[in-house]
Amino acid sequence: MEYRMKQLLNSKLVPALLSVVLGIMIIIARRAALDVVVRVAGALVIGSGIGFILLYLTRPVKEAGNLTMVLVLAAVTVLTGILLVSMAEQVVNFFPTIIGLVLVLNGLSHLAAAWANRDDRLIVTLLGAPAILLGVFIILQPGFIVNVFMIFIGAALVVNGLMDLLIVRRIRGALL
Repeated sequence: MEYRMKQLLNSKLVPALLSVVLGIMIIIARRAALDVVVRVAGALVIGSGIGFILLYLTRPVKEAGNLTMVLVLAAVTVLTGILLVSMAEQVVNFFPTIIGLVLVLNGLSHLAAAWANRDDRLIVTLLGAPAILLGVFIILQPGFIVNVFMIFIGAALVVNGLMDLLIVRRIRGALL
């Protein structure tokens, strides 16, 4: 039993330390960390596109009609990966902008519904207007939103790692 507890402690210690260190790195270098994530995702997408091509070409039976479709889809996949790798910063700013647009459109639809339906006009207006304002803010400041998001992720990793280290400390103290 004690041996298993020591194994658990050892297997929990390294990930806990890595979580704290990674969280601190993300908080300090938010944009660089997110750019790395997008570039790694792009490399994985490129690899999957190449994998599709190789998988199809190494199949013993090839259907002529599917060849064109498979090659087109694989080429689109590889091109998407190349875009992710080469334009990581633009991709990072693109997603908050899309979220902002969705919020603005959703808020506008709520306001339109509020004025069409007299029952909940005040409540829907009070909920729709902030969504529009938040959406406009996100569209105008996508970098700020990305920074806040990355700080949140980094802080969550640090807290998670510290909690794991606390658990390791408590179990180690109980074993001694």
